[in-house]
Amino acid sequence: MKALRFLERYFERILLTGALLVMSVVLFAQVIMRYFLRSPFTWSEELARYVLVWSAIIGVSLAVRERRHISVDFLPLLFGEKSYRVFAIIAHIGMLVFSFIMISASIPLIERLAMLGQTSPALGIPMWIVYAAIPVGFSLTMVRTIQALIVDFVARQIPLNEHGDI
Repeated sequence: MKALRFLERYFERILLTGALLVMSVVLFAQVIMRYFLRSPFTWSEELARYVLVWSAIIGVSLAVRERRHISVDFLPLLFGEKSYRVFAIIAHIGMLVFSFIMISASIPLIERLAMLGQTSPALGIPMWIVYAAIPVGFSLTMVRTIQALIVDFVARQIPLNEHGDI
């Protein structure tokens, strides 16, 4: 049970830390190889680009988990503190709809890429793996949004992030 709680709390952070570490090491090695040994890697920039894409999309899930998405709070401020819960639930439902659209629109593209067998130029990895970041990341986002929706629906008061924001 402790392992599941640990994963629920830190899963995206672990993935993103690993991705940042991979990008840093590969790009540092690329600089050393290019400027000091005059023999650059042909694949390092492509790998860093793909890891960055995966990181950005997984980061959406982390932002939902930690309530760090940009939000416009004009209407909740206008209608008062009691309206925060209603607007938060509306925002979560909007995020669920957006995530569902992203997942359902990306799956046919990934299937097409897998069928064509397109690979990346330098690494030679199948391009469907790169594009799989969209359904994987937005599936995680949906899970985190459902968690936040349940908390906001059950709670009497919306939990604030560490900055005091909604």
